[in-house]
Amino acid sequence: MKLEFTVNKPLPYVFEYLTDMEKFVSVHPIIDKMDALGENNYVVYEKLKLLSIPCTFKYKALITGSVNGDHVNIQAVVMRMIEIEMNFHLKTNGDMTQITEEVSFRTVLPVKPIMQKIFREQHLQLFNNIAKART
Repeated sequence: MKLEFTVNKPLPYVFEYLTDMEKFVSVHPIIDKMDALGENNYVVYEKLKLLSIPCTFKYKALITGSVNGDHVNIQAVVMRMIEIEMNFHLKTNGDMTQITEEVSFRTVLPVKPIMQKIFREQHLQLFNNIAKART
């Protein structure tokens, strides 16, 4: 799945919000907390409503940012059954940042359409929150 967003902030600002986990949690609509495990590994705590039922998830994620600050990769395994990989490619567009996000899901469960809907909605909100954030 490919998603595109534009944020009215400079690229280094957006990159920082995607790679500084304290800032990331402050703008993410469903991630409540992240605990560092070392070497870019984290335990992620999420609260999400599925069919109006509150669900909480805890999983491990690896988050890496490129040296030149234009790419962020997040890999996670949720409930030991859903492998998720997100690649955020950042590009300067005037005073704004253009984000192209590529998301892949690997699972035997029939949840891909639900996951795609959740990611579209939540990541739109994520980037809207980054645009409104003040450092």
